[in-house]
Amino acid sequence: MRSSRFHSTKWTLGAALAVMVTVFVPAVQAQDAPIDIAVSGDAVPGGAVTVTLTTTDGSTIQSVAWSQASGVTAALSGAGDNPLTVTLGPTAEYKTHLFDVLVEPPIPGEEDYYGGLQDRFTIVGLSPFALEHGGLVVLDATVVTSSGTYDIEAEILTTLPWPVANGVSNVPVGVTVLLHGKTQDTYDWTLTAPGGSTAALTDAATQNPYFTPDVTGSYTLHVTNLETSEQVTMVIYAGTWVGVIVGQDASGNPVADAMCTGCHGATFGIWAASGHAEIFSDNLNTSTHYGEGCLSCHTVGYETTVDNNGIDDQADWQGFLDSGMLHAADPNNWTTMLASYPQSAKLANIQCENCHGPQNSPAHTQGAARQNLSSDVCGTCHGEPPRHGRFLQWQLSGHANYELAIGEGESASCARCHTANGFLAWGQMDTPYDFENTPEVTWTADEVHPVTCQACHDPHAVGNTSGGPETNATVRITGDTPMLIAGFVAEGVGKGAICMTCHNTRRGLRNDDTYAATTDPDRAPHLGAQADVIMGQNLYFVSVGQRSFHSLTEDTCVDCHMEATPPPDPLSYNLGGTNHTFTASEEICSECHSVVTAEDVQGPFEDAMEEIGTMLVTAYSDMVFGLLNDGNSINFGDERTVTSASEITALAFTEASGRQALMPTFADGQELEEAVALRDIDVIPAAGDPYALNTIVDAYLLKSGWNYLLLETDGSEGVHNPSWVSSVLEATIGALEGGGIPGGGGNAVACTSQYAYWTEIAANNQGSAGSVWRTDVAIKNVANALANVEFILHTDNAGNITGTGAIDPMAQGIFEDVIGDALGFEGKGALEICSDQPLELVARIYNTSAEGTFGQGLDGISYAGLANGGSARLLGLRQVQGEFRTNINVTNTGMDEAEVGITLYATDGSEVHNYSLTVGSGMSVQDLEPFRTRANEPNVGWGFAEVEVLSGSGIITSASVIDSRTNDPTTIPPKM
Repeated sequence: MRSSRFHSTKWTLGAALAVMVTVFVPAVQAQDAPIDIAVSGDAVPGGAVTVTLTTTDGSTIQSVAWSQASGVTAALSGAGDNPLTVTLGPTAEYKTHLFDVLVEPPIPGEEDYYGGLQDRFTIVGLSPFALEHGGLVVLDATVVTSSGTYDIEAEILTTLPWPVANGVSNVPVGVTVLLHGKTQDTYDWTLTAPGGSTAALTDAATQNPYFTPDVTGSYTLHVTNLETSEQVTMVIYAGTWVGVIVGQDASGNPVADAMCTGCHGATFGIWAASGHAEIFSDNLNTSTHYGEGCLSCHTVGYETTVDNNGIDDQADWQGFLDSGMLHAADPNNWTTMLASYPQSAKLANIQCENCHGPQNSPAHTQGAARQNLSSDVCGTCHGEPPRHGRFLQWQLSGHANYELAIGEGESASCARCHTANGFLAWGQMDTPYDFENTPEVTWTADEVHPVTCQACHDPHAVGNTSGGPETNATVRITGDTPMLIAGFVAEGVGKGAICMTCHNTRRGLRNDDTYAATTDPDRAPHLGAQADVIMGQNLYFVSVGQRSFHSLTEDTCVDCHMEATPPPDPLSYNLGGTNHTFTASEEICSECHSVVTAEDVQGPFEDAMEEIGTMLVTAYSDMVFGLLNDGNSINFGDERTVTSASEITALAFTEASGRQALMPTFADGQELEEAVALRDIDVIPAAGDPYALNTIVDAYLLKSGWNYLLLETDGSEGVHNPSWVSSVLEATIGALEGGGIPGGGGNAVACTSQYAYWTEIAANNQGSAGSVWRTDVAIKNVANALANVEFILHTDNAGNITGTGAIDPMAQGIFEDVIGDALGFEGKGALEICSDQPLELVARIYNTSAEGTFGQGLDGISYAGLANGGSARLLGLRQVQGEFRTNINVTNTGMDEAEVGITLYATDGSEVHNYSLTVGSGMSVQDLEPFRTRANEPNVGWGFAEVEVLSGSGIITSASVIDSRTNDPTTIPPKM
């Protein structure tokens, strides 16, 4: 028998159809099958139901073969019977099946399910969906008629003895309460009822007993927790409904009973303007298909089988029904109801008691008993797909992850974002959502809830339109975020502000400017880096603050993940409301982008990430195996000490407990439970003290690892910020190829300090056409400490010329004519700049003349450069005899001699010449006028060049186009 499946269920015998009701059911069946299915009988546990098949095409039924597909096992009168008598299973089996549905509902989803009933002592919340599928029995039949053979499906919805419930400890009299205990071998539930009550527990020796409170009062339950040997006490309050609405104001909003507003005036005012406060009255005035089926959610206490002062128990209720207003829309209906049927109107709309339970109960002053952070509270109404399925959508989302919430929920820092308890407590502190503060943990693991509805939404102020262009649904944080734990504020992000408050890296500000001050550079970003990516923050090797255009939409995250993406069809047949699975559809990109698809971004992203992952593994493998081959031992987190490289067959780069980590694969098959953080991997020399691996990892590797893990945990595969992410990927690959530190320093050739930078050509010399060249350098110290700077000019014939300087903290240092004045040298070369602090720098090379200076800017080189196989293009080159000349410059910031191939092209793309240059380590070759001197094309006009590294690494290239009449140069940067 297959398990219960999700259906857009036909209401065969619903909760309101108690016994012996005959209905016709259009079953799920083969398309165009000429067969009708009729179901009648007593659809309750233990009851008998009759299923009758008839043809609609005049044919004769020749045979039927019945089998049960899902649901509690029923007894079939005969596999070939028509009519078929179905004897439904006993109550105990239905209860067992109901709890299977509660723990893991049969709803469609690709991810593991987390949001079901938890293993704790609790009152059970029951959504319409859970009851529907707990009672659903599905029968399959193969029907042979004189016109053909057909496979059909018939559904029976058993009415269970337990009603919809929100799980709050304040319950209405007369409505059965279902309980749940932790999984253990035995149970000894007891019930102490108030005076005058005859209530008793059913199934008191089971995990899930139940009882029906019959008088107003407190019902105390006890049960032994065998794990702790302690007695668990649960107090459930029962009472009757009161209602609050006594009129309406000039805006049509409800006016409350003064007995309530005396204490709750502010809360009532917020609620009165919400959709909850007008859902009944608005539909009464406007809807042509409104009816009794809507009232259990849209009114207070609608339960026709119980007398507890609900709306259906009011003296004027029958008169209201007889008036016909419920089925005849008129803009004056609500006004008429207030005037003519005030007792019923008092309990109309969704009021305080719908969520908090009956007002006339001992819980009136017991705040905790009337509150529950579980989404079950909302699921009583928003858990009825296919019409109102947001509760089920939420259950499919990561927000419903109870496993994570329980694991992190008792940590004040983690609970802020992983639990509803912590997030709400964080928001109620003196400075709401202050990243430097954590709330006091006043809850236990058994009281923790994940990111439920109440975490994001204030139930009193929900707005009154959800979904579509007119939506005004509210969340707790909008507009600008607070200062994020990731170290920045996301401004103007609409409703996405609440998402970004938690969906960020939560490690403070991390970029090239902050790296030097980072005390834990081996950290990994916290999972959920979406805010960082969409706002262009917290990645290395690139300029930060480059917001995605996606961050400029009105509500950012919400626009794509909730508004533009429709809810799953089975959980919202009319696509009403917003998508609360929070998973954005890749199909929606075309709503704004006519050409670019998600695949266009994600395909190259995946390729680049695979390349980066492979390069990281290679770098760490070379490091680890090199250490072992040099005679060191390596201890992996005290789990295993490796003495030979042959013991390890592979390494994987990953994260562990918020740190960059490695996971080794051992040749003998031993498996570690989890990856080992770099700081927990100890290198043990043959002589000397052990040291942690992270202390010898180059900065470029740590930065590359951070980038890789952050982009991986973002999850959008580049879609959140395509252009910026593309530049990050390119820069990260460049850093790993060259072994340098883009943005925080380049390759060092002669430098011995932590940071190395280059200006690829610097001069104090005579040039062509009477030019006289000088170089100024401007350097910004971005650290809060004095920067000691050393200049090293790599020359062709005079060796290395050196000089020093110092720059105050956060100050700019200007070095005019740095080669002539600071170094006292006449000539040119590549200038290496060394520092003990991180820097930013630019250089200006200029020709001095009687008319003034004509110069060009060169950005300071702080990246790894091109490695073997890398290439760059130099565009917009110009060579006209006597008017313009072009020089190509190649600088080698690597440690080895390099060979570079250069191909010259005319502007039409035709090749005019190719040649190669050999460039020594630290040297710069300025190839003067190659179009004229090498290609013999002094008047080629416009052209371009391609530069390819044939061997070596750390290659920097650019070109200069010089006006020969004024010696005014223009820098041509490379395109890579």
